[in-house]
Amino acid sequence: MLTSSVAVNRRTPRSSMKISALAVLVAGALTSYGALAESVSLSELYQQSLDNNPALKSAALAIDSATYGADKVGAAYLPQVDANLAYGVLRNSYTTLNEIDTNAAQASISVGQNLYNAELNAANELSNQQVELSQVSHQVALESLALQVVVGYFNALKAQESLKQTKATQEAIEEQLKQTERQFSLGMIPENDVIDARAQFDLVSASVIVAENEVEKSLDALYELSGNEFSSVYPLNTDRYDANIPTPENALTWQEKAQQFNPEMQIQKQLVELSKQQIELAQAGHQPSLGLVAEYRYTFASEIRRTEMGQSKQQFNSIDDNSTVFAGVAMTLPVYRGGATSNEVQQAKVQYQQALQLQEQSWRSVTRQIRGAEKDLNALISAQQAYANSVHSAERSLVATQQGFEIGSRTIVDVLNGTRQLYAAKQDLTEAQIDFILVSLQLKFLGGELLPEDISAINAGLKR
Repeated sequence: MLTSSVAVNRRTPRSSMKISALAVLVAGALTSYGALAESVSLSELYQQSLDNNPALKSAALAIDSATYGADKVGAAYLPQVDANLAYGVLRNSYTTLNEIDTNAAQASISVGQNLYNAELNAANELSNQQVELSQVSHQVALESLALQVVVGYFNALKAQESLKQTKATQEAIEEQLKQTERQFSLGMIPENDVIDARAQFDLVSASVIVAENEVEKSLDALYELSGNEFSSVYPLNTDRYDANIPTPENALTWQEKAQQFNPEMQIQKQLVELSKQQIELAQAGHQPSLGLVAEYRYTFASEIRRTEMGQSKQQFNSIDDNSTVFAGVAMTLPVYRGGATSNEVQQAKVQYQQALQLQEQSWRSVTRQIRGAEKDLNALISAQQAYANSVHSAERSLVATQQGFEIGSRTIVDVLNGTRQLYAAKQDLTEAQIDFILVSLQLKFLGGELLPEDISAINAGLKR
């Protein structure tokens, strides 16, 4: 029995050590994550996203790529120089009753210079247009990133506030559950009240789990933007919150601003210009090209051997070195290419019409979004006042319901429902305030007026 007891005692610590080691690893991982993940402000998130956003870096690299492409096309305007070195053997087998063998080496250098090339000119304009498009796309990426940061931040804040209100509801219902259990133990209320309170508590506990998951997912969206992990975002300071509908500069309407400065419209305008340039490039295929050409050839180490039919082969005889120089003007005129050039022109014209239709579709979409944002802002101002009144009414209603429960005129279900309504009203008010900020910034983005200063101004209204 003693031996068995010792054996058990020896095995148990090993199992405990494994469990302890696993616990240490898990605890270390959680501690490490907690040390790395921290709260973030809107300005901090924006700056980190500027420094570490792959989409923005890709847009910047696209400028470099387009610039190199333009330089490549522009290089065709410079002299084109080629050098060549060759060595060859020529044999003529008795075609004239003689066999002639020749060995020779030749070096050459040629120079070409475009004087007029309509296709090259059109290609150069097209490459420059592509550089402009990449620059506009980069600027649009900057503005879009600012909006994505704002949307991501406030979505995380909405999830965070929802969790806060849900937990507050849980705590209130838990306290009511405890009070109900005490009253039931004293025989003051029936068991059904305890069962109802327990059911409400279980329901709100499930809501807390869902809300916690939504917070985690919203923080993952911030990781996608910045590449950094965060534990939370700073909340909105409602004491400094002021719901003012933004107005465009220069006494223009938001739609008028969008026609000139909307990011999507800027890209569509560039695509239309690019399509027009494609037509010119295709039409240039019908035009001649003119250029200077020059070539210098030097033949050396030349040998020749003639062997008459029926005679044995003789030694090679050396031939004097010689050189040739050619210089002139060359013109190329496309005469017929199977209709390919005409088809390219027609294709480019169709693509131009496509670009115009896409531009019109983009404008209609932008117009719809602007009108929707303006309507949403007006509705949200009224909704905020209504939600504020709702919170005040829910607070008074809950007090009255609790008093009614104490004297027996109201049930515990009424109290629990009143509690949930109060916190739901508070959540609605918070979300309306956040949505107003989001829609205001979206409206500025649509009008091409969303600036880093706007982010800084909102950041100043956050609680630290």
